[in-house]
Amino acid sequence: MKVFYLMLGLLVLAMGCGEATPETQAENTEDATDIADVQEEVVEEVVEEIADNDIIISGTERDEDFPNIDGQMEVVSAFAEEGFDYGVEFLISTYQIEEDPQFGWSVPTGIPSVPEGGLILTCRLNVEDGLQVGEYTSEDNELGRIGNIGLYHSSCRINPISSPVIVITEVTDEYIKGEISTVGETEYQQFAAINGHFKLEIL
Repeated sequence: MKVFYLMLGLLVLAMGCGEATPETQAENTEDATDIADVQEEVVEEVVEEIADNDIIISGTERDEDFPNIDGQMEVVSAFAEEGFDYGVEFLISTYQIEEDPQFGWSVPTGIPSVPEGGLILTCRLNVEDGLQVGEYTSEDNELGRIGNIGLYHSSCRINPISSPVIVITEVTDEYIKGEISTVGETEYQQFAAINGHFKLEIL
């Protein structure tokens, strides 16, 4: 008799662990759907496209001699001149740069002629063995150095640009990608700062 009750108990236990009921199957399906939705949201967030040129200007309000132009540069032109064997010059501006009928595309030297309200960043990287991926500062290293950098608004130059660092992340036959950062404040001084990343078309 004890054996009979033992077998009966095992049978009931086995039935309880058997196939899921329609209700539990529905619950499992809903749980799996919720998990899939969360995973899809995570994937969409990860693959969000990064803008080609995202440059932030800050600290210009500190100097009463300059207009307050803090905020994101609305980039219209961004290109680099060829000549990687000796260096590369590039510009990023909030207005359309026109091709010179005589000299073609070029980065302006000296103080550029900037339209009212316009903003332009110009820079030269001095290199000896061609432009390479890596970090460039105002000090010489094995890659080269930042030879000159300037930020101009209308007809005035916003100076100084303190401790600039440019990191070139990709160089192809068609474009150059990189990041730029500067120091906006030290223990004794404050400066206008430029921070962000860029993509320069090679013309």
